[in-house]
Amino acid sequence: MPDTHTQAAGNQSPADIVLVVEDSAAILDLIAANIEEITEARVIKAKSLAEARVLLDRWRDRITLAVLDLNLGDAPDGEIVAVVRARHIPVIVLTGTMSEAMRERVMRMNVVDYVYKRNANEISYVASLARRILANCGQKVLVVDDTASFRGYLAHLLKVHRYRVIEADGAVAALDILKEHPEIRLVITDYNMPDMDGMELVCRIREQRDRTRLAIIGVSGDTDASLTPRMLKAGANDFLHKPFQAEEFYCRITQNMDTLDYVRAIRDAAQTDFLTGLHNRNYLFEHAERLFNNAQRGHIELSVAMLDIDHFKRINDSRGHAAGDSALKVVAQALKDEVRDGDLLARVGGEEFCVVGVNVSDADAMFERYRRAVENATVSTPEGEFYTTISIGVCQQLQESFDAMLATADAALYVAKHAGRNRYVIADLETPESEAQPAA
Repeated sequence: MPDTHTQAAGNQSPADIVLVVEDSAAILDLIAANIEEITEARVIKAKSLAEARVLLDRWRDRITLAVLDLNLGDAPDGEIVAVVRARHIPVIVLTGTMSEAMRERVMRMNVVDYVYKRNANEISYVASLARRILANCGQKVLVVDDTASFRGYLAHLLKVHRYRVIEADGAVAALDILKEHPEIRLVITDYNMPDMDGMELVCRIREQRDRTRLAIIGVSGDTDASLTPRMLKAGANDFLHKPFQAEEFYCRITQNMDTLDYVRAIRDAAQTDFLTGLHNRNYLFEHAERLFNNAQRGHIELSVAMLDIDHFKRINDSRGHAAGDSALKVVAQALKDEVRDGDLLARVGGEEFCVVGVNVSDADAMFERYRRAVENATVSTPEGEFYTTISIGVCQQLQESFDAMLATADAALYVAKHAGRNRYVIADLETPESEAQPAA
């Protein structure tokens, strides 16, 4: 039985599983490779309806998406689609030919989409579409329309693509739902509604959420040609005129969700250290300033710590830069495991890290915990294992600026280094030099 993995089903992780059924071995392997390359999904493969039935029974409710050839040797007329859809699995259809009658028939099967098997570009599209469908699970979409039947129709289309749908029968209800569910990423709203029209709703939403974090698609059967530009200028990302084809609807939804994901990825890249995955210096200063302002107003107490890997240059010189990178990753993970929710951890450059703590009641216990976590973490390299340590300088007294607190923490770090390393020092602003807290 063709299958990209051989472990027993009972031993598998809960990752997404994609079933690909295609009678051409070359195309089957190409689709599977493309999907596995750009997703974390596990791909299971079959060349016939008979083989697919075995996999469907073996994996039961674990399959989250299927890519199916419409014309198989033992199912030449698309019979496999009905078999798989009966198990409520989203389906992407593959076909070498497609007449208008066949297209309409396939879309009536409530499939995600159909794709022509003409060239490598179509195969790449299958993988991208699979990634989108797998990512949709858990994504919330708000549908706003005062007509229950059309609202239900849109909800049905969205559920085929695995979105979680919330419905509102008017604009006022929609605004309340958005407050209750800030994680909603897409709003589809009718224009003509009795309590508030779609344009006013878009304006009200944009007062709170910008285009890069929440997409809005307007929908209307109104024939006024100026409605589209007016809705777009009001803040909608896109607009659809009724009636529309389900395929067009899906294309617009996918493009808007992909755009949100691309913007998020760019934003994350700008605020994330590429090596350790921690927040970077830019993120630190942007968010630490907000915490500092809250501390100045008396809402919170703030602690700022600078942490530095001991003898890091020696690691690079003696073991190589790859070992140095491994040490940075291990230290970052050790600190990440210890930092409390609500505190801010960032790599500020080189071998230096920063922790901004909120309402730290026992600084000695917290920073000793950081020190021990790093000291006990193993750095593994092809050449062998080694250990490393950190020195920590802490400022716990609110000063005139976050930069001033950072400078005080940095000075305390300098003291810790000269006191023997592998220790923390809490700055005392009333004395010229802090007393080092020796490591256990």
